[in-house]
Amino acid sequence: MNKLRVTALLLAVILAVGGIVLKICGYDAQTDFEPTLPLDTGLSSEQAQKDLKYVYDTVRAKHPVFLIDDGAEKRFGDVYIKLRRELMDKDSVTVNELWEKSAELVCTLDDAHTIVTASGTEYVSGGSEISKAYNDGTLVSIDGISADSMKEHFKKVFPCEPQVSFYADYMFGEALQYGSWLTLLGADVSDGIDVVFSGNKETKHFDMTDEPPERKQLELCSYKINKENSLGIFTLNRCEMSQEYTDRLLEFFSAVRDNNIGNIAVDLRSNGGGTTEVINEFLRYINISDYKLFGGTDIRNGGNLISYRDEITPNKHVENAFDGKVYVLTSQYTFSSAMDFAMVIQDNGIGKVIGEMPGNMPTAYGDKLGFQLPESNLVLSVSYKKFYRVDINKSEEPLIPDCTVNADEALEKLVEYIK
Repeated sequence: MNKLRVTALLLAVILAVGGIVLKICGYDAQTDFEPTLPLDTGLSSEQAQKDLKYVYDTVRAKHPVFLIDDGAEKRFGDVYIKLRRELMDKDSVTVNELWEKSAELVCTLDDAHTIVTASGTEYVSGGSEISKAYNDGTLVSIDGISADSMKEHFKKVFPCEPQVSFYADYMFGEALQYGSWLTLLGADVSDGIDVVFSGNKETKHFDMTDEPPERKQLELCSYKINKENSLGIFTLNRCEMSQEYTDRLLEFFSAVRDNNIGNIAVDLRSNGGGTTEVINEFLRYINISDYKLFGGTDIRNGGNLISYRDEITPNKHVENAFDGKVYVLTSQYTFSSAMDFAMVIQDNGIGKVIGEMPGNMPTAYGDKLGFQLPESNLVLSVSYKKFYRVDINKSEEPLIPDCTVNADEALEKLVEYIK
C-alpha cells in the first residue's frame, strides 16, 4: 500500500491551515476551514470546555495509539481532566488560552503529525529577517520576551517526537514569521512587534501584514551528472508524484546509463515530505527484485485496528536497471515521506545515507484527518495510522545516517566517500 503522509512539512505542519498551506496530502476529513476567531476573543468557560472536550473525544475516536498502547488512555485522560478543571475555574477564556491548552493536550501523544493550529493569520512584514537571526544565533528578544524563553514555550505547544526533538527547534524559526504563533508565544502583535538583535542591541520594529511572506518555491526535482567522479545526483525537493517527476527520473537514469555512471545519490536535504509513491517510482530504476516500504502499518477504523505486516513489494524494474551504488543525502529538515525514502534505501540494504538525522522517526504516526473546533474554529489534525520501520530491530531508533556529517557538507563527503 502507498502511504500519503501529510508533511507536517515546513509550514504545512507548523501552520497546517494557518494561512498558506503549501501542500497537504492525506486529509480525509474537512479541509475547507473557516478562519479561527481572533485569538483575543473571549469565550465562556462552557464554550472553552466544549472545544477542549471536542479535541479529547475526536483524538480518542481517531488516533490509533489508544488501540496500541495500553497506557495511552490514562495518560491522555489525566492531562485532559487537569486542563478542563483549569478552564472550569475561569469566567472567560480567550481563544489563545484555549489553543494553548488544546495544544498541550495533543502534545502528550508525542506525535509530530497531530497538532492544533489557527486557521488564517497575519504575517510579520520582513519576518524572514527574524528567522535568519534565530538561525544565526543573533535573535535576543521579541516584545520583551527572550528568544530562549519563547523557544521553550514553543516546544510545549508544537508536537514532535521526543527522540528527534531538534525538529521543533528548527521549526521555531519559521513560526516567528506568523502572527498567530507569535501571539500564542506571548507577543502582542496588535501594533506590530519590537525585536532586539544581538549585533547592535537596538530595537527594530516590524509591522504586521496580510500578505504572506514571499517564498521561493524550489523546483520539484533536478539532476546533475559528475563524470569525473562517476556520480549522478538527483535532487528531490518535494515527495510529489507528477509527470514532471517521472520525466526527470527517466532523463536522469538515461544520462546515468549513457555516461556509464557507477554511483547515484538522491538529495533529500530540502525535502519536507509528501507521498511515498515517489519511492516506488524511483526504485523501478534500481536493479532489485523486491523491497519493503514499511515494516508494517496499523490503520484506525472506528473502534478497530487494521494491521498489515511484512508486506513485500515486487519491483517491476525497467530494462537495464541501475546496478551501481546508491546513496541518500539528508538533513534535519528531511521529514515524513522524505525520511521514509532514506529509511527504505538504508533498511532494505539498497544503499547508504549520508548527512544529518532526519526530523521524525521511522516508526511513527501519520496520515492526518482534519477537523474544526465548534466554538473557536481552531483546527485539529489527527493521525489515524501508525507506520513501522522496515528494520524491526531498529524500530525504536531514529534514522541514523551511515555517515553522519553536517547537511551542507554531505555532498562533499559523498564525493570523498566514493573515491
